[in-house]
Amino acid sequence: MNDPAPASAAPAAASLYLRTAWLSAFACLLLTLAAIAWIDRPVVDFAHTHTQGTRWIQHVAALPSPLFVLAWPTFAIVGAALVWRRDLPAWAVTLWLAAGAVGIGSVFKQGLKFAFGRTWPATWIHDNPSYLRDGVFAFRWFGGDGAAYASFPSGHLTVMLAFATVLSLRHRALRWPCAVAVALTGFGQLAAAYHWTSDALAGAALGIAVGTTVVWAWQRWATRPVIAV
Repeated sequence: MNDPAPASAAPAAASLYLRTAWLSAFACLLLTLAAIAWIDRPVVDFAHTHTQGTRWIQHVAALPSPLFVLAWPTFAIVGAALVWRRDLPAWAVTLWLAAGAVGIGSVFKQGLKFAFGRTWPATWIHDNPSYLRDGVFAFRWFGGDGAAYASFPSGHLTVMLAFATVLSLRHRALRWPCAVAVALTGFGQLAAAYHWTSDALAGAALGIAVGTTVVWAWQRWATRPVIAV
């Protein structure tokens, strides 16, 4: 495979990129705990007063939405091409890995949403109890009523970070565009009061972890020794 950096970089550099990504995921996880205690409610209060309901912010918040729909079809199509040709351009391999990371992240975040059963900042589905309407700020462990108790973690931040992490680790030139896309998504989700700050951070941690694992696994596979028979 004609893979870009860090796959073609020195092993030490590639390892450094992966370690940095893992540390970023861990930092987001620690910040999640701090946000639950001190940041979540003030940010939602501010957004409710100043930015909630703003149309352009809602559009920005939905930036990763196409990824939910396109991930698995893209993974299947490019994967079939990879099996058929056994050698694809670096950009196609990156697209395949990114699509796989988004799909895996979507599955994991859905399981976590069910497990944590967190209430949303606002009431918007199934007449769900919320902070802004009812003053509810709680985790309902294994709540069962999926959509009404599914704030944690943010799915949009999960898939955006899974996608962006793969692109950033494999193509350094894409790091700044990815950073901008992530920042816009995070801003939109919080400013629209769609999610708590801790939801966004937890989604980021999950997305980074999944994206990093996918890249690491591919590097191990691509550099495995070939045994002649």
